[in-house]
Amino acid sequence: MSWRQIQGRRGGRARGVGVGSLGTVYLTYNASNGKNCVATIRNNPGAAVDMALWIEVPETWERGEDYARYTSYAGPAYVYGKGHCVDWGGGISNVHVQVYNSNCGALKEHRVTEVR
Repeated sequence: MSWRQIQGRRGGRARGVGVGSLGTVYLTYNASNGKNCVATIRNNPGAAVDMALWIEVPETWERGEDYARYTSYAGPAYVYGKGHCVDWGGGISNVHVQVYNSNCGALKEHRVTEVR
């Protein structure tokens, strides 16, 4: 699966955060249904590795996640978040990224990258 396929399914606004040099975690928002979508996609598919993604609406506690061993992508996962901030992130192998306060208007996003 490619990001264009995911984005084409969901439409709307999109952004991505690099997972080191291993791939990208993508977030898209569909204004027509209020849903956010997250997927983690490897730059170089191959043997299965640990991959993850998560998304949460802190105000409502709605959460989506996917953690397993995959060859190319994890997800997608969806949450309803119209009018709310979302926190999201993902990982490939031992590199993980987290983004807080997305889609919050005036609030600034906060990004964290960890090697575990």
